[in-house]
Amino acid sequence: MRITQEAKEKTKKTILEVAEKLFAERGFEQTTTRDISAASGIAKGTLFNYFKSKETLAMTLVNGAMESGRKQYERRKTGEEGLVEELFLFVASELRALKPFRKYIGPVLESCMSVFSKKSICPAGEEAKHNHLKTVGQILANHGFEMEYDSIVITLYWSLYLGILAHWSNDDTHNQAETLGLIDYSMQTFANTISANSGVEQAVSNE
Repeated sequence: MRITQEAKEKTKKTILEVAEKLFAERGFEQTTTRDISAASGIAKGTLFNYFKSKETLAMTLVNGAMESGRKQYERRKTGEEGLVEELFLFVASELRALKPFRKYIGPVLESCMSVFSKKSICPAGEEAKHNHLKTVGQILANHGFEMEYDSIVITLYWSLYLGILAHWSNDDTHNQAETLGLIDYSMQTFANTISANSGVEQAVSNE
């Protein structure tokens, strides 16, 4: 019997909803694909027809939340923000959307979005990174900075961003106040760096 596209989408949605619930209750590392399959009412092998791995499944959830955060940022921005203010708004909006995943996001990001993770292991992580940095590139362009995706400056930004995520995932201060301070400091540092070195990459490329 041929499964319709509608049935496939329904099964995929069920898997995501079940996985999100189990990850929140048990944690990412303690939840197995067998647990997710059983709770979703499907065979274990069927799960892998939809998601390559548990990491990809979890990162798909995180990716969706990050996309929601980007939409929040788009709604909130006025177009009058300075560079630091706009970067702060963007990152803070993403973290707000990621809050339901905060307790277990660490191991997911370590597997899928750290500087050591491999693209082949978790394509969903690479997609999330690409979409995030695409927005950062647009923000930089809005303020007169044109940066290539694989430039040193973007690598610096990504390192700062991962540091923010790592701190946020373990920040027990009220409303993660320490993280807000870290975002502000990190974005100030980033803005100061690209402002001071805005001509460096162009000069190097002309050598």
